[in-house]
Amino acid sequence: MGIHVEEATSKYSIIIGRKEELNIDMRKAVYGVQSVPKSTLVNAFIACALFDHLKDKYRTFRQSENMIFVQFKGIDALEFIEKQIADLTKELQSSNSDDASVSSTLVKRALLYESLNQYENCRQDIQAALKRDPDNQEIKNVLLRITTHKREQQSTEKEIEEDPRVIQFQKLLSDLDTTQTQRVRAFVNSANFITVLTACGTQDTPARVKSLSFMILTQLFNPTNASAEYPFTFIIEKCAASFSYCIDQGKNDSKLLAYRTLIAIFQTSMTIGSAILCQEGVIEEMMDTVEFEIVDVQVAVAEVLNIASSDKSCRKQILKFATDWLAKMAGQSKTNPHLKAAAQTALTKLKAQSDLPTTDADPSNANTNLEDAMDKMHLTNDSLVDSLKEVIKSKSVDTSLILNALEGLAYSSLKPEIKESLGEDEAFLKCLSTLAINTVREENSSSNNPLLFGIGTVFANLTMYRPVLDEKQKQIKKLRDLAEAKQRSKGDAPAEEDDPRESDRAVEGRIKKVITNGISLALIVLSKNSSPNIRSVAAQTYLNIITPQATRGQLLQQGVLKGLLPLSRDQGNTGLVASQALAKLAITADPRLAFHGDVVLDLVKPFLELCKDTNQLRQFEALMALTNLASVDDRVRLLIENADGMSVFENLQLSSNDMVQRAATEMVCNMTFCEPVFELYSDPARSQNRIRLLMILSDHEDPATRRAASGALAILANSPNTCEMILKVDKCYERMSRWLEPEETVDVKHRGIEIIRLLLQHKGKEVTDGLVKENMDKKLVIIVKTCNVPVVQSLAVEVLKACVENGIKLEA
Repeated sequence: MGIHVEEATSKYSIIIGRKEELNIDMRKAVYGVQSVPKSTLVNAFIACALFDHLKDKYRTFRQSENMIFVQFKGIDALEFIEKQIADLTKELQSSNSDDASVSSTLVKRALLYESLNQYENCRQDIQAALKRDPDNQEIKNVLLRITTHKREQQSTEKEIEEDPRVIQFQKLLSDLDTTQTQRVRAFVNSANFITVLTACGTQDTPARVKSLSFMILTQLFNPTNASAEYPFTFIIEKCAASFSYCIDQGKNDSKLLAYRTLIAIFQTSMTIGSAILCQEGVIEEMMDTVEFEIVDVQVAVAEVLNIASSDKSCRKQILKFATDWLAKMAGQSKTNPHLKAAAQTALTKLKAQSDLPTTDADPSNANTNLEDAMDKMHLTNDSLVDSLKEVIKSKSVDTSLILNALEGLAYSSLKPEIKESLGEDEAFLKCLSTLAINTVREENSSSNNPLLFGIGTVFANLTMYRPVLDEKQKQIKKLRDLAEAKQRSKGDAPAEEDDPRESDRAVEGRIKKVITNGISLALIVLSKNSSPNIRSVAAQTYLNIITPQATRGQLLQQGVLKGLLPLSRDQGNTGLVASQALAKLAITADPRLAFHGDVVLDLVKPFLELCKDTNQLRQFEALMALTNLASVDDRVRLLIENADGMSVFENLQLSSNDMVQRAATEMVCNMTFCEPVFELYSDPARSQNRIRLLMILSDHEDPATRRAASGALAILANSPNTCEMILKVDKCYERMSRWLEPEETVDVKHRGIEIIRLLLQHKGKEVTDGLVKENMDKKLVIIVKTCNVPVVQSLAVEVLKACVENGIKLEA
């Protein structure tokens, strides 16, 4: 039961029903202040109280299966809540009831206090209620919520009160206008900019301050519509000067600040970060002294190298100067765990990048440095990956260790041999799923975004099929392979596309393993995240694991729709990918069993959007899915028609792809059962060209397309207007005659005979000459003699009788 009060001129609507997730926001409706927290108990209590108290004052009333809708005249909701508190207080003062009853009344009053943001009064009532009814879990939950809210509120107030940078940075952010070049230069040249950089690089900076500082750097480094005069060079110079100043101090704290700030700069702009690190001598000097630094500084250096190895310019310098030290840190057993993880991840990324084809004139020296360094420490790509896997399987609670491991695995899992290694390790897959699921229990969900993105990327890589190339893409690939062949030495591994570990069979084997080991629950967690990148990788993974037909039933049982439906409503590619996954489910599953309630209606919009995409596979799958849905629910047809779906299908009937053309025609045929569509197609003023197109498609070389087009005409020919339009189509009798050819499929013959029957019924002798001219009477006689399908045979007999009645003489 719930309540929702909203302003409607001078009225407020009270909705009372059985759904538990309705909003309660009475004070906002009346005063425009912060909304009252959601609570099933307070919703039910206030809703019932309002209904009982005001039922004689309602303005309008209506009732449906699940809801009662009552609209009242203007109500001062705050005054009503305060009166309810007063009444409950009197009840408590005069109560002689048992503990459970008093406890229930205290909870009701506490929740009303909560709705007024009177948290102290609320807490006191809840504590008193808990003393009287200590085993009541609902009371414990409310107390936990109130305590958490108070702690968060105090923390926020304390943070703002104790750290003036919150207000300072908020003002800097609001004042930062990247279109004003001179103001940008002035800010970068000010002490405020140094304060922002320091906040980014200081480990114990409060979360709110650090968040604001990152937002400032992101906006500064990535201006929208930047002009040619934007001072990128000046910004780089100032950042580099600050970095050098801290390093030159020679103190550990200053070095830590320098490296951690540089990491923050890389996180907000790879371009500016690489410009600083790639200055002449920076990496070389950094590596000359790193052996003598304390562990914390070494960890910071390794993390800089790790993040920088994603950049091509930095990678060259790292391969030249840093591989020996990274390999040593990754290979030594006594290395600090954080340092070891960062070094292993950096090596994994470097190895993954060095294995890719390159356009460099001579990449061999750099790659040789990496291989030699790893060989000295007896490191291989497999051993690095195994170490990173062990971090995940260890169930460590150290987030930085986990993040480093996930980053390395995300890079390396693009390679076939690593996909095989990870995909066969069921313990690893289970730990990866559990890691995602466990983030739900943590309060600060946004801090888990890098973790979830890493998990999603690994799953997406493991389950990714090789792309299906069209003819143009195949030609481009062939040319590229020829160009790259010159750089391949003899005896190299086969090209990735030819690797059996990338075959559909191998991918489907990995998909079965990840489904068995909990990926469904992990993806639900990812799909509920607000980050576009995480939602995108979740949608792609869903599409991957739903592609094999054998997995779809199991995934439906595991609740795959909970994650996919919200994703399908996203804008852009994420929504399209999720919709394509849903379409695959809708094609093979019985909609009545797979999609309960009104879910089938929710699928219409995303499938229509999928039809509008330029990808022909998506068009085909969306059409097939819509045909399946429309075949079992008339409401789907009406919803499609109201959403202008017919114009979408009619456009796709003109597709150059035979499969899309066929599916679109089947959809049109299905939609002719919808009364508004039937009326549209039966109107000569609007649909002569539509009927002409169906007649042309009924003569298509593809049997399924002929069947669908003739099927639509057989339904529409029940209208005399449609019969008139059919006869106006050029070569209409020739086309009809081909429906009765001996080599034609029995389905098309059946539909063709039905159309001829309806033409004779509505037009009579007007059509007899055309039928006889094309020998259709003789062809019908042959069908009666040779057809083994009784329903077709009997229909042909019926049409022959109609021919005789209209003056056609049959020959024996």
